[in-house]
Amino acid sequence: MAAVAFLSAFGYLNSVAAISSHYVVSVDMTIDAGSEDFIISALKEARSLEADQFVLILNTFGGEGKKMDNIIGAISDYQSTGGTFVTLIAPAGRHAFSAGAFIAQASNKIYMTPGTAIGAATPVITGIPSQELNTTLTKSINAFKSYMESLATHSGRNATAAGLMVSKGLSYTAEEALRFHVIDALLNSTSVLDALTAIGVPPATEIRTPGIRANFLSILADPNLSGLLFLLGVFAILADLSHPTAILSVVGAVLIIFALVGLGVFGAPILAILLMFIGALFILFELVTGHGISAVLGVAIFAVGFLLVFATPPPPPQLPPGALPDVNFISIGIITYAILALVGGGVVVGSVYLYRIRKELTHKSSPFDAKLMIGREGRVTSEVKAGRFGTANIGSEDWTVTSSQDLPEGTVIKVKEVQGLKLVVERKEE
Repeated sequence: MAAVAFLSAFGYLNSVAAISSHYVVSVDMTIDAGSEDFIISALKEARSLEADQFVLILNTFGGEGKKMDNIIGAISDYQSTGGTFVTLIAPAGRHAFSAGAFIAQASNKIYMTPGTAIGAATPVITGIPSQELNTTLTKSINAFKSYMESLATHSGRNATAAGLMVSKGLSYTAEEALRFHVIDALLNSTSVLDALTAIGVPPATEIRTPGIRANFLSILADPNLSGLLFLLGVFAILADLSHPTAILSVVGAVLIIFALVGLGVFGAPILAILLMFIGALFILFELVTGHGISAVLGVAIFAVGFLLVFATPPPPPQLPPGALPDVNFISIGIITYAILALVGGGVVVGSVYLYRIRKELTHKSSPFDAKLMIGREGRVTSEVKAGRFGTANIGSEDWTVTSSQDLPEGTVIKVKEVQGLKLVVERKEE
């Protein structure tokens, strides 16, 4: 009986060990700062838990090249410690495009289910001078094609077919990917849980998803949002300068900080951020000029800096061995231009409007300005001795008054001048 109990306990421990040896995550997002942070952190935790199987359930249209490269580096580190990295593209309707295709090819195993796709991994490059366009594109595409082929070769897959996902922008259905040996197996599963079971993952295994931190970084990493936050922050400060409350300035500063964090995680060039700041200063200067010219120039300079966020530098003539050109897998869309046009135009109109409001407020006299009382008439309510103070009712309000004359109570008086908040009065001539 003791032996049976021992064997049962031993079997239970083996079962627990088998469950803990699988670490499963699901990423359904762009390859950006958020997904990078989540996957790299998950790989570190998997190593600390001594999980020898890491399964990435992937669904993405792609993303930033640098973040993709960082993720692949973390995958390589995990594999170097004996871990097996698996990419699962499931269920139907899911895909691993662009940067996602590179991450998949870096895996020890790639599994897909019917109705999924992989590929379309040609890098997007913007901001290239026209005379360098063909040369730069050729260099970048060839570099990434070689990179994709090396990843496929390392994992024993078809390097030629994998390379065509870069050089020709091809995409493969699950069936095509299996036929060309771009993946390792096609699972006849209709759900993620069935697919996980098919590759040996115990049913009780937790599927981890990105948390608040990763989603927050992912949201901020959208350059469209970062640019919008920057402009809104500048406009909030502009509004506060027109009618100081401090609250809007704080809100504006917070928005600008969030924008800078987003631009930083996106990897925005320093020149782009500098131009955005210069543009912001021109917009703020509109409060002084008020003609709209400064605001227009500010928005134009800001727009140039903002568009440079998307532009990536062309690769040098000779890349260091093993180095890749710094490119993105995303491009400027109509939404970006629409945001620039609408928000930029709004900032110009708003800044001119705020200038006019500020001008009106500056020239408008305060209803409590004592100088407005000069020439007003009233009646003494308490006797005023010459050179001393008394009170008088002027304009339905009681004022402290003084005079060079003795003024008995009830005397009709006229305001002659103002001394601080006290009025100098004299007897009204009949």
